[in-house]
Amino acid sequence: PGASSRLGPRLRRLHRVIGPAHRDAEGLPFARALLEGQASPRQIAALLRALLPVYTALESHCATLPPALRDAGIPWSDLARRQALQHDVVALAGLLDGDPALEPIDRLVDDILSDLARLASSAPERFLAHVFVRYGGDLSGGQQLAVRVGQVLRRAGLPDAHFWAFPSPVDDLKQRFHDGIEQLPLDGDAEAAFLDEAHAGFHLNQRLLRALADLDAPAALPLELLLRHDRPVPRYTSYPTAQSFHAGVDGNNLMAELARPSDEPMSLYVHLPFCHESCWFCGCNRITTQAGSKAVGPYLDTLERELDLLGAAMPAPRPIAQLHWGGGTPNYLNPSERQRLWQAIARRFPFSPDLEASIEVNPERLDRDAVQQLRQLGFNRISFGLQDVDPAVQAAVNRVVPVEQLRRAMAWMREAAFESINVDVICGLPLQTPGRFAATIDEVARLRPDRISLFSFAYLPRQLPLQRRLRPQDLPSRQQRLAMLEGAHRRLRSENYDAIGMDHFALADDPLAQAARNGQLHRNFQGYSTRPSLDLLGVGVSAISLFPALYTQNTRSLGSWRRSIETGRPAVDRGVRLDDPLLQLRRRVIQELMCRFAVNFDDLGVDGPQMFADAWPQLQAMADEGLLELGANSLKVSDRGRWLVRVIAAAFDPASGGTGRGSAVI
Repeated sequence: PGASSRLGPRLRRLHRVIGPAHRDAEGLPFARALLEGQASPRQIAALLRALLPVYTALESHCATLPPALRDAGIPWSDLARRQALQHDVVALAGLLDGDPALEPIDRLVDDILSDLARLASSAPERFLAHVFVRYGGDLSGGQQLAVRVGQVLRRAGLPDAHFWAFPSPVDDLKQRFHDGIEQLPLDGDAEAAFLDEAHAGFHLNQRLLRALADLDAPAALPLELLLRHDRPVPRYTSYPTAQSFHAGVDGNNLMAELARPSDEPMSLYVHLPFCHESCWFCGCNRITTQAGSKAVGPYLDTLERELDLLGAAMPAPRPIAQLHWGGGTPNYLNPSERQRLWQAIARRFPFSPDLEASIEVNPERLDRDAVQQLRQLGFNRISFGLQDVDPAVQAAVNRVVPVEQLRRAMAWMREAAFESINVDVICGLPLQTPGRFAATIDEVARLRPDRISLFSFAYLPRQLPLQRRLRPQDLPSRQQRLAMLEGAHRRLRSENYDAIGMDHFALADDPLAQAARNGQLHRNFQGYSTRPSLDLLGVGVSAISLFPALYTQNTRSLGSWRRSIETGRPAVDRGVRLDDPLLQLRRRVIQELMCRFAVNFDDLGVDGPQMFADAWPQLQAMADEGLLELGANSLKVSDRGRWLVRVIAAAFDPASGGTGRGSAVI
């Protein structure tokens, strides 16, 4: 409310109850579009069309309220919106004639009307809560919306909407409305019901806002076009990709890189490969064992020696700005082992004041004490694999975690006040169907993590023997996978998540979403990041290190890794050098595509069509299909082309070849 509106005790209680829901509603994509003057005329017309029967019902049911409630002082006649809405719906009807996309909105409106009729007759105090939510919102934000909506409609050559134009001065009308709400004769139970229903009313409003956002969502890519381009391509978390690594790079290259003087902060990745059970979809380097500390203790001994070996190569220890423990299952370690490893790192390298420390955990074997300890050690970001919540799917991939345990894990993480919680979900697992996967996405929405990683399952039984336990006949078809991905995108967008690339989502107010909107997104082996790429030092079996002109990877063999470190040699067994300026340019182009969906070759100081003459015919063909726009020396991926951004990036990657290597797009 504005400063001129005096709030009584009931209004203050109301605002405490509905405040979080109100803020959530304002953050929804369609609400943001309205407030920023970016909603489409079609969406505005659909909104007004949906509101007409709702306000008609509100105003007709008000006349049937008990006199004590009807005559408490609410200025009904000055609030009336029905005639204004009738005018607006008629004026904008041509935008919506016969549009089948309105059917979900119509069904929602029918539900609202049914609820209002029921409440008006059986629970009038709850009915009045909807009066407050609707008219209170109009009076508080209506003037700003009137300006923004007017701008949109005038740009389209359409008449202004009358809905937000009240006949009385808004500040005076708002105060009289608030006074009337204060004067409602509600006892303790009735007021509690009124407050509860106001909260429910805001969530009902959010459903309408989500449905309106979907109305003008970017058109889905035609199935035929998607299937035509659906081929194995790298995920491009780095370029060159790990498939380009070779044995011509070894530990001497890494030691020479570490010897370069630098006081710049770096990232440290620690690979902890142990798992109690093997998930049959997994492609990570892991060791499945029940040996516990008998396996972990010697591994930590070798890790400490590796930290000493690599640290000694540096002129001075470099501060760590990002720390990540991955696996495997890092929470396989017991509390004393986790503390030992954290302290081992802290003794050898200083931590930056703004350290970003993240860890991956398996929720199946997580408890409250473990979560609290991780936070107390210094981890401020945490990620867990949800993958799928359907029991049949979980059994098919040998990854069984009851939904109740997932909910407990999320509650513990919230209680521990982690700054960011990420959930991993996989699309394309055996026995998944669009219906089952929609239930998984519903559960993700209920858990409401800050970030979501949504991956397409890569079925590679020849390279990953564990996947041979999966039944290929149980895998969903490409058409089903596409339906699952499209449904997940729609659902998550409606829940106020921004799509970050095509495989990550973040709440609209999360720093990752803000970085994406500001063109400041970065990408590394862990996915998208808000921070510029730092030098990455990896320790542990199979760990990868990344430097501007050098990528290396430790051996995947536990025995070979241990023997190398024990003899004073880095455990690197392959990698790639990036001395070639063209290779560095390709890396920059692919990074720009994956993070910003656009490349301005002028900014890179090159003539794009000439430098990448081999790629330009492919790009032109994709432009003809509407996947991208080609400028004289620029490229911009279209909304529909984002589904295939990895295919577009592969045009700049000669190593991807004609059929490509990596995982399928869908």
